[in-house]
Amino acid sequence: MTTDNNPPICSPATHAPWLEILRQRCSGRLDRALVLRDQAGAHYLLGPRKLRRTEADEAARPAIPRLLDRYESAFHVRLDQRTAIRGVALPTSYGTESVDMRVQWWVHDPVRVVTSGVHSGWDVVRADLDRRLSEVEQAWSGTGRSLTAGDVLHHFSLSYRLDATGLTYHLADVHARQAEGDLRLGQDSVATPPYSWAANRREEYEFCLQAVRNGPVSLATLWLLRHPHEVSQVLDWSMRHQDLFREETNWQDEMAGLLGALTPEEQQELSELVRTRLIALGRRVPGPRPS
Repeated sequence: MTTDNNPPICSPATHAPWLEILRQRCSGRLDRALVLRDQAGAHYLLGPRKLRRTEADEAARPAIPRLLDRYESAFHVRLDQRTAIRGVALPTSYGTESVDMRVQWWVHDPVRVVTSGVHSGWDVVRADLDRRLSEVEQAWSGTGRSLTAGDVLHHFSLSYRLDATGLTYHLADVHARQAEGDLRLGQDSVATPPYSWAANRREEYEFCLQAVRNGPVSLATLWLLRHPHEVSQVLDWSMRHQDLFREETNWQDEMAGLLGALTPEEQQELSELVRTRLIALGRRVPGPRPS
């Protein structure tokens, strides 16, 4: 069984490249990068400075796009860490031990995501994880020992970089589950009774875990549900931490607030660009024509 509710990690930008550059610079978003491609096929990256990159990545970092340069296409690449569940049935001397493996994965190279054409990052991560799990199980089967959940968690404690697609993942947790449709490791041709770990108050644990994953909005809602008399305190906290609730605004709101954030050089570039475009449309523009 595989559980994954993650949206695509890469999607075409909906506005003109120069407007996407302004939007990215002024939004301050840390969960998304902008990748642009020019007519010669070269790629440019505009995104948060603190990407999960190695020194080798930084040495090969693409150039930063310029506002007035011509670009053929633009793409948004999500940078937030994703979590997915991979169900696995481990063969044991008592039968099959059904476990859920919680996998965390993210983008370390947005340009590589675009050039490789990856749409669903989890499909790529899952295929690599399945291959590695099969290799580990085959190696353990030769020793006469059963591969346990603890062994799997220990073996996959490091992060795995998929440089061809710009993705990285690691195994965060392994816990019990009893369900059908698992990836079965090893030879298990005879039907055997399920063998699994029983966790106390599992439903409550999963509910709280999901609330934490969903972020501050979910936690504030959960708190109000348990403490309805503290509405004013929750409202005050929300006003003091509006940065935690920040969502992407529409482009009209962004355009209204971006001019004050531009440098004088960028303001001059934008002024010349808009003036040239208005003249081309036959609009009357005050002042001398640009040289």
